Amino acid sequence: MLKGLFQSKEEKIRIKIEEHLAEGMRLLSEKFFNGAMIEFDKAMELDPDQVYPKLVEELSNAASSGQLQSALAIGLNLIKEKNEDYELANKLGNYAREMGDYKQAEGLYKTALKVKRGYQKAFYNLAASQARANIYDDAIVSAISKFEGISDYILPDYIGEDKLIETITERIGQEKKARFKEKLQELTVKRDKLVEDGSAVEAKGIDLEIKKLKEDAEKVLPEEILADFEKQAKDDPNNEKDHLYNKALFAVKNKKADIALETVNRLSILDYETLGLLQAIALEQKGKSEDAINSMIKLLGRNEFNRYNNVNLGLMYKRANKKFLSTKYLIKTAALLDKSNGIYSMKDLVVEADECYEAGNLKKALNYYLIAVSEIPSVRLWNQIGTIYVERKKYDDAVEAFRKLLALDPKSEIGDSKLLEIHNYYVEKADVLLNDRKFKPASDYLHKALGVLRAPETIKKAASVYKQLNNPEKEKELLKEYQALLDKEKEKELEEKRQGLILQGKQQLTQKNYLKAIDIFEAVLRMKVDRKVFVQLAALYKGLKKRDDLNDLERRWENMVLHDEKMKKFEKEEARKEQGETEE
Repeated sequence: MLKGLFQSKEEKIRIKIEEHLAEGMRLLSEKFFNGAMIEFDKAMELDPDQVYPKLVEELSNAASSGQLQSALAIGLNLIKEKNEDYELANKLGNYAREMGDYKQAEGLYKTALKVKRGYQKAFYNLAASQARANIYDDAIVSAISKFEGISDYILPDYIGEDKLIETITERIGQEKKARFKEKLQELTVKRDKLVEDGSAVEAKGIDLEIKKLKEDAEKVLPEEILADFEKQAKDDPNNEKDHLYNKALFAVKNKKADIALETVNRLSILDYETLGLLQAIALEQKGKSEDAINSMIKLLGRNEFNRYNNVNLGLMYKRANKKFLSTKYLIKTAALLDKSNGIYSMKDLVVEADECYEAGNLKKALNYYLIAVSEIPSVRLWNQIGTIYVERKKYDDAVEAFRKLLALDPKSEIGDSKLLEIHNYYVEKADVLLNDRKFKPASDYLHKALGVLRAPETIKKAASVYKQLNNPEKEKELLKEYQALLDKEKEKELEEKRQGLILQGKQQLTQKNYLKAIDIFEAVLRMKVDRKVFVQLAALYKGLKKRDDLNDLERRWENMVLHDEKMKKFEKEEARKEQGETEE
């Protein structure tokens, strides 16, 4: 107490600061981040100069140990005190982005840019955040450097052989040279005759014509290649669309925008994943930049992962002098290409995956399939993934893959059969152990099998194993489930039989065999309380003027409904009792 009386004001403040900082750190450790920020605020109000360096040190410690939420909480207090610290704002933006809080990250990057307009790290980080690309600071500059020297667009390959244009060019060139030789011979004879006749001026004109003919024979014009594609489309109707697609692509590459658009309009965007891209670039080549950009944005709305559309939208924005938007889409492309090993087309990636699988390179094939299926949900791809997991004996992962397959196609026989195979594999393992009376490890395998499929016979087998393990509760639980499944199967069979009888009854009605129809519907009503069947019988008895039968039907119906209600009430009570016992 006396010690407190003689403490200086500075000492009291120092102690108070230490208390607030200690409490703030305690709250941080317990993940009460808002409370921690309040404590740091109180400490900062007492003496910012003393508190600031301590919080900087704590921020560094938290960040280096991976406690990003704590580092962010500390950093936000520091920013309040020194809001001109653009580097800290950028660093905190990175922490927020790593935690998936893109909104806060972008706010912090914008704060940094307000302080220092040309701060490149914050500029690139903001673009990366909007692109949802997990690359940071200098790594971003490195990632997009591959696009620096590109002035034109990045386009897909032609359909067909690798050197398609070279082959066409060579063929057209050979044809032109053959025509040139014939024409040259004709013109040479004509010129020589003019010389003999003394017509030197006319002969000179023939020489100029020969010179021009020779120059034309030595080069193949884009228009000639475009005409050749059109001819191929006409001569090869089975592959007409592919020839037209190649024509549109060649037209875009040679900036023949009108021809490209006309050709694109003869095709369907459903047939070619990059057809919309060709159309958008052709629009941009015609000077319709805004329409082109809007088209690209719509294409990305359908598939945000399309690498060709992302990179070319980035390049399109670059040509329009919109640096930030250009950077955003180029960053996104770089991140996507890193994920797909530099391959632009997902179709090409799947082909590569298939080739790796055939070659026995399962690890690489699996990696490519997982990339592809994350962007193109596909039953075939999930089947390939599940199959690889089975081959690598990763059965839990295989089960997950086949379940995702079934989520896409619930009626898939492949998915069901594959899950059954894995289930049976576990059961066979359990059987081997049971033969050796190794009940505990056998129960583990049966548990795995039931995790795949709740097959009745497997449940029954597991119950018998738990009996051997002296676990009556588990045995009882499994036997109850087994009985419920049997009852459900019987109920299903009964319902199928009932529906079949209803169909027979309706057929008898159409043939006006009313008495046979009555017999059938009476049998159906005895199987289940069904108001529609009751109404149908009542109508038949009424129509046939069977008053006594109608009264008897109504009396039986009342008793059936009453009994059904009692049974439902009883079942509810039993279920409630069982729930109470389970909770106890």
